[in-house]
Amino acid sequence: MNSIEAILFDLDGVVIDSEPLYQKGEMRLFREYGVEIPEEDWQLFRGSTEKLFYKMARERYHIDAGVEDLRKKGRGYVLEEFAKHLDYMPGFTNLMKSMDGQFKVGLVTATPADMFEWVNLRLNLRKFFPHILTGNMTTRGKPHPDPYLKMMKILSVRPQSCIIVEDSRHGITSGLRSGARVIALTGSIPHEKMPKTHAVVTNLSEITPELIRLISQ
Repeated sequence: MNSIEAILFDLDGVVIDSEPLYQKGEMRLFREYGVEIPEEDWQLFRGSTEKLFYKMARERYHIDAGVEDLRKKGRGYVLEEFAKHLDYMPGFTNLMKSMDGQFKVGLVTATPADMFEWVNLRLNLRKFFPHILTGNMTTRGKPHPDPYLKMMKILSVRPQSCIIVEDSRHGITSGLRSGARVIALTGSIPHEKMPKTHAVVTNLSEITPELIRLISQ
């Protein structure tokens, strides 16, 4: 049996319940340009960096505005939603308490550093994660494996000894390409549209010592 030494987490939709808030703020923005994003298109964007998201959306929907203007206005709307509703995902704090001291942990997110710090001030993410990798800390982001590989290097662990918890197609693909075992959390994309992972859970409370042992074999 291969021993698991580290568990790495994505942020949005895994640690914090932010995906619906992003979507609400971004829908408000795009409606100002007469664009209603189809529900199925949101799956294409989740897990992307902020800059890449607005670049793809601008091109896909032929929006007559600059990427930076969209980013600034969109972030403002998203932060308004965050200020009212942001919280941890169900089961997260209990999961971290149950794992205390058993594994190295790392947070790997596409969220830009300045926005991450805003979230950290509200929820104190650093209380749980001594090692955090934010967007743009690698040349290539998810779905490339680079962010997770960099975190593994920081933690001095091999991919085979890591479990990654992800929820988006980009994130899951990044985790799988890194060589780690991946647990997919449902909610951001339908189960049937997820890349094949080592386990699928509907709530973080389902990540138990038994599940970790099972997928480490």
